[in-house]
Amino acid sequence: MESVSKNKLTDEKIREITENAFPGCTLSASEEMTAGMCNALYKVTLSDGRKTVLKVSSPGMYGKATNEQWLMETEIAAMKLAETAGIRAPRVLFYDDTMTRCTGKYFFMEYAQGTLMSAMKDAPEETKKKLQFQMGEAVRKIGEIKNDKFGIVSSGITFDSLHGVVYQLISNVVGDLMRNDAELGVPGETILAQLRADKPYFDEVKTPSLVHFDIWQNNIIVQNGEIAAILDWERALWAEPLMEDRFRDYGMHPDYLAGFGQTEFSPNEQRRLIWYNIWINLAFMGERYTRGYMNEEQYSRVRERMLSHWNRLSA
Repeated sequence: MESVSKNKLTDEKIREITENAFPGCTLSASEEMTAGMCNALYKVTLSDGRKTVLKVSSPGMYGKATNEQWLMETEIAAMKLAETAGIRAPRVLFYDDTMTRCTGKYFFMEYAQGTLMSAMKDAPEETKKKLQFQMGEAVRKIGEIKNDKFGIVSSGITFDSLHGVVYQLISNVVGDLMRNDAELGVPGETILAQLRADKPYFDEVKTPSLVHFDIWQNNIIVQNGEIAAILDWERALWAEPLMEDRFRDYGMHPDYLAGFGQTEFSPNEQRRLIWYNIWINLAFMGERYTRGYMNEEQYSRVRERMLSHWNRLSA
């Protein structure tokens, strides 16, 4: 089932906003790109031959999840940060946040030439190992971009501690689920009480680092056997690199860890990794209500994953 939060545009509307964004050009062709579950994406070809990607936010509050109110602003700011640091990310070409031409904010960015890493299942094993290494290396380099406050990039929401931002975002997810009377398998307040008690595990992280949060094979473009671009920066945070997708328990590939430069984790780090797994699975559970694509069986599987991590906290 397709996500209901995507802001589908008519061909005429795509033509209108394209020709407004690129004066002197007309729309040559457009094609919906099916990747992602939140914002709508279109591959747009201009009359001068340029290929771009149009990204359109969901109407209103970005799918109604509390943590998705600032996605577009965050993505644009994070891609600019990445560019200044030499990290490969598409360049933003035009941005309209007025919501006067359509029911969502939108921007055009460069079209990244290449192949999704997720589509390279038949690539030679050495190529796969090299790309895993480069992915870990990219996470390390992104984490070298520092800030003086923890928080959500370009949202105005800042904290003096890592625990502050983690607690806010997890409590937002738990709150959304509780408002929908979701069956969590453990009381929401119990989760938050344990997270408050675990504050000391987070307090050793003193310096906020840039975190993409969603670097995995479906957000990486490969060209000539090398990572050519990293996509989808909309959940970027000032936090710690261990929040990144491939540090979750299904993704710790040895070549990825070698590229990142860390293969062992302290007890405090392991505790935080458990919380990041709980967090992402709670967020997936919330998508049942904001995206409308998840049936009861799928929801139950995600909830069981979350509970398996929850149980590790007291193991």
